[in-house]
Amino acid sequence: MRRILALPALCALLLALAGCGPKLPAVAVDGEPWSENWTMVGQKLGVEGPGEAFTLQDVKGSKNLYFTSWSAGEAQTHTDSEGEEVQVYDAQVVVLLSDQGSDEAAQASVEEWLSLAEDSYTLSTTAQETHNGQDFTALTYTFPSGSAYAQGASAFTVYDGCAVSVEVACQDSFTPSPSDILSNFLDHCHYAPLS
Repeated sequence: MRRILALPALCALLLALAGCGPKLPAVAVDGEPWSENWTMVGQKLGVEGPGEAFTLQDVKGSKNLYFTSWSAGEAQTHTDSEGEEVQVYDAQVVVLLSDQGSDEAAQASVEEWLSLAEDSYTLSTTAQETHNGQDFTALTYTFPSGSAYAQGASAFTVYDGCAVSVEVACQDSFTPSPSDILSNFLDHCHYAPLS
C-alpha cells in the first residue's frame, strides 16, 4: 500500500522537476522573440544554425563549458597526425562557449584561443567584425598539410562573462567559403539579456 501511495508523490516530483530546466528569455538582446527552435549553447546563446546544408551533429555541456557542432556532407574517415582515425565532413561548424563568470576571465580565454589559432594555422586575414550587435575578432586561414580540412574561419568574442569561439572548417571543394558561412552563422546568433 505504501508503494501505491508513493507513486503519485513521485509523479508530482518528476513533473515539478521537468519544469526546472533553464528558463528561456522572452526576447533576445537584438529584439527578436526567443525561439524554442534555436539551438541553445549554454544559457546565453541561441543559434538558428548554419543553413540547410548542415545537420546538427553534437550538443554537449557541463557546468561551465558547452560544445555544439553541425556538419555538411557524409562522414569520411581521416587518420590524424597522431595516427588516430577521426570522422570528417565536407564542412563543419563548431561553437564553444566557456562561462568564466566575468568578462575579464572570459577575455583571457579568448586571448589564449587566439594565440592557439595563430600557432596552429596559416592566417590569411584578421579583422574586427560586428554581427547582430556583437563584436568579434575574426580570422581566416588554411590548415597545415595533412590536416582533415583545408581552409577555415573562426570568430571570438566575450559576452556576459562567457568566452565564445565559432570555427568553420571546410574541404577545398566546399562552397560557400568558410568566411561566408561564418558571417551568416554569426548574423543568426542571438544572446540572452545580460545577467
